[in-house]
This record gives sequence, C-alpha cells and structure tokens, in this order.
Amino acid sequence: MRSWTEDDVRSGPTVPAVIDALERVLTHEADGTAWNVDKTMSTWPVGTGRGSAHALGAVDLTADLTIFKTWVNTPAGASALMTVFAAADGATLGVAEAGAAGALRTAGIAAVATRWLADPDADELAVLGAGRQALRQVEAVAAVRPLRRVRLWNRTAAGAEALARKVRDELGLRADVAASVDDATRDAPVVTAITRADEPFLEARHLAAGAHLNAVGAILPTHAELAPDVLAASALTVVDSEPNARRGSRELGERDDWGSVHTLAEVVAGKVTRPAAPRLTVFKPMGMGLSDLAVAGLLVGDPS
Repeated sequence: MRSWTEDDVRSGPTVPAVIDALERVLTHEADGTAWNVDKTMSTWPVGTGRGSAHALGAVDLTADLTIFKTWVNTPAGASALMTVFAAADGATLGVAEAGAAGALRTAGIAAVATRWLADPDADELAVLGAGRQALRQVEAVAAVRPLRRVRLWNRTAAGAEALARKVRDELGLRADVAASVDDATRDAPVVTAITRADEPFLEARHLAAGAHLNAVGAILPTHAELAPDVLAASALTVVDSEPNARRGSRELGERDDWGSVHTLAEVVAGKVTRPAAPRLTVFKPMGMGLSDLAVAGLLVGDPS
C-alpha cells in the first residue's frame, strides 16, 4: 500500500493532466461504467462561521478504481484523506492526504466546464474571491483558454492584491485588482466565483451577454453566492453531480427547476451542447467522488 503526502500531490499531477483525466472519467460516467457514491455532510457553528464534515466516494470499473474521501472544513482550516482501492479485487492501493488533491480536482472540473461551455474566443477571466483555491482556478482556466488578462475582486483588497502578485509571479499572467464586483465582471467572458459568501452578491446584471460562470463557492445549504436572477438568466445550467447538488445547493434548491439542469458528463459525452448564442451558461459544482477518483488515478499511475 502506498501513501501520498500533500507535498507528493503538489509535485505530482499537473493541472492539464487532471483536466484530461477528468474528461476521461466523465466519459466513463456517461457510458455507465463509473458512478458516484453520493455525498453526505454535517455542519456546525464555529464562531461567526460554519464548520462542515463531508464524505463521498466513486467507482470506475474501466479504470479499476474505487475511492472514498472524508474531510473537515472550518474557517480556521481544513484537512482531508482519500483512500484508494482496486474495484476488481478490493485491494487497498493507497492513502493520500487530499487537501492539495481537492484543490486540483475543483480547479480541474471548472476548467472542463469552461472548455465545453465558454465562448471559444474567451480571453479574459474575472475571479471573485481570493482564498486558498483561487490561484488554482486561474491556472486551470488558463489551461483551456488563452488568457490575456485576469481581473480579481475580493471583499478585502489586501487579499486581491496578494492573489494578483501570485498570478503575475507564478503564472506569468496580467492580473488587475478590481474595486467592485461590477468592475471585475464587466464584459468578462468567463467568471469564477469562489467565496465563502453566505448571502447572494452576484446578480445577472453583473454578467455580460454570452458569459460563462463557474459558481464554485457556496457548497453548503446555508450559503449562496448567486442572486435568483442569475440562474433565471442561464440558458444552460450544468452540475457535476445532480444528487449532490440537490442535497447541498441552496441556490439550485430555491430555483427548483431541476428539469433544466444537466450534468457535465452529458456535456462531455455530447448529449447536451452549448447554445449558439446563450445569454449565460452556469456551472455549479458541488464536489463529487469521480473528480477525486480522476486525481487518484494519476497518483496510482505514477510510479515515483
């Protein structure tokens, strides 16, 4: 049995490799040889914020993998573990610290959605939020669109400035700090929201015609980033896992229009396509085991 530390994961799979691995796993899901073990969760008060505990899993018969991941997320920090098994004989293949892996798969799945749903000519990204996963989000979108500029907004300007320096220094991209949500998103063809907001702050008026939105934050039923008119304006709304979205997304639950919601596996398999001239497309990932399994497959396949 192997083990991978956070440093092993950080020095292992690249963002482009994760994006490609996710697309492979999604095609397996679409053909019925891979599926999720639905997410369970519990939350509790931590000071003025919330703590949460989560568990999920996945099976991919084509890849001969089964994984389970458990994690705890609080305002003060988070930690996660992923166990990896062979699907055919149940052998334990390894255990990984999964914080870095979680950031990889969260960024990677947003990039897959951007690849399939954003305007092919999109060359600017607006990022709302400057937390620990924001830099990976920029890196991942830059892997599927040739970004000439990134605009950053955060509730604290210092956070946005710190992220802008990392984008410039580590990714070599132009990064501008915006004074407001409106300034950040104006005419932006791709927008990523990745915040801890517990009340909506992003409205349809903030989003340009034809924009694609990755609504990555607000993965607890107590939280929301999007005003109701955002989903109402969406010509195509996509999730990673519908059961997990039903269970955890306050925004989609309040909209209660599940007949118009599709999965990313359907998109990658060509069963659902981006409209020719959409007012808006939205990807709302809640986290699913198959995303973690894609990263696990890269770890298991790396002999180092």
